[in-house]
Amino acid sequence: MFFLLSGINFPLFSSQSKEGSFLTPLSQEEIPFFEDRGIESLKLAFGREVRFLLEKISRDQTLPFGQGRVSPSLLMDSAQLFLQTLRESSSPKELNRLIRERFDVFQAGEQGRVLFTGYFAPICEGSLQPDQNYCWPVYRRPTDLFVLNLAGFLPGQEDEELIFRIDEGRAVPYWTRKEIVKEGALVGQGLELVWLRDQIDRFFLMVEGAGKIRLPDGSTFWLNYDSTNGRPYTSVGYLLVKDGWMKPEETSMEGIRNYFREHPQKMDKYLLANDRFVFFKRENDGPYSWIQAILTPARSIATDKAIFPSGALAYIVYQLPQFDLSGKVVGVKQQAHFVFDQDKGGAIKGPARVDLYLGEGKEAERIAGGLHCWGRLYYLLKK
Repeated sequence: MFFLLSGINFPLFSSQSKEGSFLTPLSQEEIPFFEDRGIESLKLAFGREVRFLLEKISRDQTLPFGQGRVSPSLLMDSAQLFLQTLRESSSPKELNRLIRERFDVFQAGEQGRVLFTGYFAPICEGSLQPDQNYCWPVYRRPTDLFVLNLAGFLPGQEDEELIFRIDEGRAVPYWTRKEIVKEGALVGQGLELVWLRDQIDRFFLMVEGAGKIRLPDGSTFWLNYDSTNGRPYTSVGYLLVKDGWMKPEETSMEGIRNYFREHPQKMDKYLLANDRFVFFKRENDGPYSWIQAILTPARSIATDKAIFPSGALAYIVYQLPQFDLSGKVVGVKQQAHFVFDQDKGGAIKGPARVDLYLGEGKEAERIAGGLHCWGRLYYLLKK
């Protein structure tokens, strides 16, 4: 049985989530007390995604919302009403009264919990010309790579894509990482955007999906995600733990870098085990999310876009790692604030995963590497 509530179409279920439900509507008593500071960055994040919502509205498309669909106009109206509510609220107590009066609140996850991780934009040393120091190419999207959006073939799958090339008149999967890196599948096509100093830098640039490049003269530009080869993503950290070489708590980016510095003979085996290869485009700013909105630190999250809607207002509760002077994690501090759901990731799958964008550079990398905790995720929709 389905019913329509505030532009949402989903199976009818009670405030007590049944097994398999991805979003649970909360009663007034179940809604948490919302707190936040520094709302200007939240306004900035919303302003960066308006174009995406307007485009979806004009095309009369709906977006996933748990087991149902939601209209982008409702997401737009919800965000605008929320910003108006912020302006009208003189205190946290007043804000929470108005939220309960004006919004339906849904809790995401499995049994109300979601696993939080963090991502960031690395800053990589690069050159526009290869030499003995800069020898790891980053490629633009190849002309023989084709993307088929499945929306016209499988209803409700507009965010799913099939990536392929044509070989002797047949559609075949695009080249693997090994075929590109070791067998030179793309050599001689003039696809190189920049050459990096470090093979690990290139690998993690692809994991993060965007990054800033710093040239020898000090100038910089952005590389933003354009496409992948369509192959599955495999976590190098997972494989190193599975094979007994690292402990789970050691698999931050810095930990993996250090491991390969000490064991360079193992680098090819593990890096090539991840078949996914990412292609980029050069731009003056970034990093861009998949909906082409510039990400805002601590205000942009990535979730599974087969389940949760791009552009939705959300509220997250999680634990941020705290470090000592040596960079060791010595504790955590609970954080809670509003965000917009603006991105997706190859490893962010299922109803209980959230990736929080934390900014650019080494400090953001350190925090992202230490962020791994269970928390809570709520979505707010205008009544």
